[in-house]
Amino acid sequence: MDPLSTITRRGFLHGATALAAPYFLTSAARGAPDKKPASDRVIAGAIGVGGRGSGLLGIHNDPRCTVAAVCDVDAGRLAKAQKRIGGTCGATGDFRKIIDRRDIDAVLIATPDHWHAPITIMACQSGKDVYCEKPLCRSVVEGRRMVEVARRHGRVVQMGSQYRSMARTRQPCEWVRNGRLGTVRAVRLSHQRNRVHKLEPPRQAPPTVDWNMWLGPSPWAEYHPLRCHFSFRWFMDYGGGYIADNGVHMFNVVSWAMGADATGPVAIEATGREEPDNLYDAPVEMSVRYTFADPPFVLTWDQPGTGGLNVQFVGSGATLSGFWSFAVTQGHADLSPTRPDELHLERSDSHSGNWLECIATRERPVLDVETGHRVTTWSHLGNIAYLLGRKLRWDPHKEVFLGDAEANRLLHVAYREPWHL
Repeated sequence: MDPLSTITRRGFLHGATALAAPYFLTSAARGAPDKKPASDRVIAGAIGVGGRGSGLLGIHNDPRCTVAAVCDVDAGRLAKAQKRIGGTCGATGDFRKIIDRRDIDAVLIATPDHWHAPITIMACQSGKDVYCEKPLCRSVVEGRRMVEVARRHGRVVQMGSQYRSMARTRQPCEWVRNGRLGTVRAVRLSHQRNRVHKLEPPRQAPPTVDWNMWLGPSPWAEYHPLRCHFSFRWFMDYGGGYIADNGVHMFNVVSWAMGADATGPVAIEATGREEPDNLYDAPVEMSVRYTFADPPFVLTWDQPGTGGLNVQFVGSGATLSGFWSFAVTQGHADLSPTRPDELHLERSDSHSGNWLECIATRERPVLDVETGHRVTTWSHLGNIAYLLGRKLRWDPHKEVFLGDAEANRLLHVAYREPWHL
């Protein structure tokens, strides 16, 4: 079968474009690059307060932060969040009202993926710091723009993948970096397959959901309850399947362990399959092979793989496997705590806490927007290789495919009017 036939018909490739678009500006006053909060307490707005966004509201309990406003296009979730925060917390269904508030220093973004880039860029341009959930963005071009705008406006932007702030992740990464496994030349990831749901006709959007606003820059589509909230991630117009979901968490760990934060793969190839008559258009199964040059190693993503959610570092002396916890599964390795004379990775014991600390110090957070962009890019490259059905060559520094105009057109996606990047 032509590898382009199915998803092309489902409407993914037709929306891709490599053309540049103007930055999205708002009427908010532009903050100075070194602007700090007016008080010791960060005044924050939360955009997207269901699911993961509900969890992020816990930052309100940190004495360094007050959530002053919440935003969601689902009125039920919005009311619940406002009640939870209490006091004078404002509520709105339009995130631009939070962006335009001069008293708000920072925003937390936990919307579906297709909204991450526009909101982050607008927030940075208005002088606000940003905590944006993973994946950072929906396309490579979006991610690079987010980095550029964050740097131009001097913003602290943290991607929400909390594994950079967990001792149980940091310790195995230090074992790998310090050669406890010998030389690691292969890393294997496995994950369950993407979801399947039989095709169903669209439905009327409930009056409590602003469906047009939910879609935002994505192509118009009739409402179905499985298109939004948690299951949006299996639609390519809004997410990218598990490889762009938990995959970004796993890539984050691999990048940290292998010292690959400033680079990326040089070659990508992928295979997979789709389920007929599936409501979702993400491939049900997918295997991706990434070849890295600096440092040299091969990373494989196997979905579905054996062992469920798993990261495996294959060293010349031992193999270390796990995710929630790690153990030697082959060979022998010293898994004692990192010694004082060995490399120690940056320590953070709270991901949101690290963000708040960096807002105060103006230092870059443990998972800065640049690193978040690079590890998110790995997921986009895997999806593009699957869609095109051929091996792709990638320049991780220029962020372009080599000699492949069709692949380069997929580095960005078209925006529905009136939204622009």
